[in-house]
Amino acid sequence: MPRRSGPDHVSHLQNLPLEESGRIRDRLWFSAYYAIAFVILGVIVARRDPSVIDVAARPFTGHGVPIARLLTDAGLFPVYAGLSVILLIVGFIERRWLRSILVSIVALLAAWQISDACKVLFHRARPTYFVPGAHEASLSYPSGHTTLAIAFYGFWTAIAWESTLPIAAKRWIRIAFAVWVLAIGWSRLALGAHYLTDIVGGYLLGAAVASAAILVNRMLSEPEA
Repeated sequence: MPRRSGPDHVSHLQNLPLEESGRIRDRLWFSAYYAIAFVILGVIVARRDPSVIDVAARPFTGHGVPIARLLTDAGLFPVYAGLSVILLIVGFIERRWLRSILVSIVALLAAWQISDACKVLFHRARPTYFVPGAHEASLSYPSGHTTLAIAFYGFWTAIAWESTLPIAAKRWIRIAFAVWVLAIGWSRLALGAHYLTDIVGGYLLGAAVASAAILVNRMLSEPEA
């Protein structure tokens, strides 16, 4: 069977950097779009009465409270800290994963700090109809729970999608990710801890951080031989 000609092979290799450059550029634009949408939504809802969307979502509050508390607790930072420790142990055993693990932890910390800073910047008060015991002293926009969920789990979902896992496994991971982040968002509504637009804002901010982290991880990856 004839081998691929030299010029064709060289042309193929020359096209790979262009394809990778295009993917990096697309990821950069995605991160920018999410960040811009987050800021626009924050400007719209900050220091104003709840929007029509927020009022419409209020009936979710008070339903499934025990499950909502469990989901909310699963989205607290100490849980992510524990997961990060486990990932670091894995990374030092399997060094090929260490770069992605470190990027995910930095993204998590960045999402946490940016979310807290944006709460102060937009200065939106929490809902007043919270479930007893669910009141939080911090401000409302964006939801830190949904920000961290998208930034951390979204990053690893993208890593899994780009891996050599079977396509069926990749699809199930995507489904599990979608269900999990939606459940986290629902839990904040059920406890009356956030308005719906706070949760959407958290999704947007988390997506911006996750997209940036995926971009950084891809840029740091070693080119294949």
